[in-house]
Amino acid sequence: MNMKGGVGKTTATLNLGGLLARYVIGGKPPLRVLMIDYDPQFNLSQAYLTAKDYFALEKQRKTTLSILMDSGTALNPYQLQVPGNHAPPSVGSLATNLYKHPSGGLLDIVPSTLNLMYVALGQATTNTGPIEERFEKFITDCRAHYDLILIDCHPAGSLFTKTSLTNSDYVLIPVVPQKYAVRGIGLMMEFMKAKKAGTKAPAPLILFNSTSRHGTSPEEAAIRADGTYAPFCLANTLKWYKAFGEPEGGSGFVWQSSKPYSTQAFTNLAAVGRELRTKIAL
Repeated sequence: MNMKGGVGKTTATLNLGGLLARYVIGGKPPLRVLMIDYDPQFNLSQAYLTAKDYFALEKQRKTTLSILMDSGTALNPYQLQVPGNHAPPSVGSLATNLYKHPSGGLLDIVPSTLNLMYVALGQATTNTGPIEERFEKFITDCRAHYDLILIDCHPAGSLFTKTSLTNSDYVLIPVVPQKYAVRGIGLMMEFMKAKKAGTKAPAPLILFNSTSRHGTSPEEAAIRADGTYAPFCLANTLKWYKAFGEPEGGSGFVWQSSKPYSTQAFTNLAAVGRELRTKIAL
């Protein structure tokens, strides 16, 4: 999550999710990973699913909208319909498998839909508690079946970001080290504090994205030197490689690529994945 757009939230999710489900990292076996596309733009879904498969799942209502709402037929751009049923579908009925590793690792996805925008924009005339309760129950169900759940959020303060924060143990904050980057981090930290449930708050992890392959930019160095943010910065950065942004329709991933620099990109991704697993004790 980051309140600033264009920082690589989806890029980090799709690459780290796939890596950790497919490979032995730091001597540790692949994980059971679920990716939840919680962004109405559904870019994560488009990276992993063909158009044919995606529209079939959307037609079956196997999307994140079903976590929050009973029906997708009464959507209103001006008024949020709060469900009467507080129980969401099971994760087994919504998740689509993308990959299975012989040792038990797997990669599943709950795709998003543009119709989720109605939930983001609609004004609730009643308490949104039932929607929040449905999401919490869904995540509790997910925890029983997966080692790692990655929620790909949109860059705005909304019901999506609130429910994500209150049900997460960690928040990975991708940051592109450029002008005003520190302002984005500060805003994200303040938002996290404002939305925490009681005394429980997710731990922030700052991941510098699209960094230079050689050296450290002044912006990154300044953030790392700031005592407010330094404890949360990952040592490894996700460097700028074209291969990280190429996946579409279930192909083009860095672990499949033979294009120039793909080996270096994979090595870089593996280093970030190894550090992330250590940070979150998996």
